[in-house]
Parts: sequence; structure tokens; C-alpha cells
Amino acid sequence: MARNNLVGRPIHRVDLRLQKAFPVVSKVKVDSMIEVYNLFNHENLGSYTTNMANARFGQPSANSALAYQPRMLQLGVKFTF
Repeated sequence: MARNNLVGRPIHRVDLRLQKAFPVVSKVKVDSMIEVYNLFNHENLGSYTTNMANARFGQPSANSALAYQPRMLQLGVKFTF
């Protein structure tokens, strides 16, 4: 097998953040936020077995990096005064 012949699939991620500010009184406001990471829940494969002697050669392996995780949701509140 030639060097650098194993090329994985590219990462496809869409992250979304929605934020709304609510004024409470003069100089005081509350911001509410919702963030969604990997909005369309696309499977991203980041690591591949590269040992040619392994039966799983060329197959995807688990990767715990954030870019390869399934859909995640985060809620937040920010107070400004």
C-alpha cells in the first residue's frame, strides 16, 4: 500500500447559537442562550486503524475529540448590570 493512501471522510458539522436579550431595568439586562453543536447529528469519523496487520485496517475507530461527538445542546443565562 502506498504511503498516505488512507484518506478518511471530511468532518461535517453545523453549530447554531440563538440569543435573546431581555431588559429588566435601566442598565440591567438578562440574556438567554441556546447552543446546539452538530445540529444535523452527522456521524463524523476521525480515527482509522492504520496497522496493515490488523483485521480492522482502514475501518473507523472511536475518537473522543469534541469535533467528532454527536449532537449536543447547551442552555445559558447571562446577567449584565
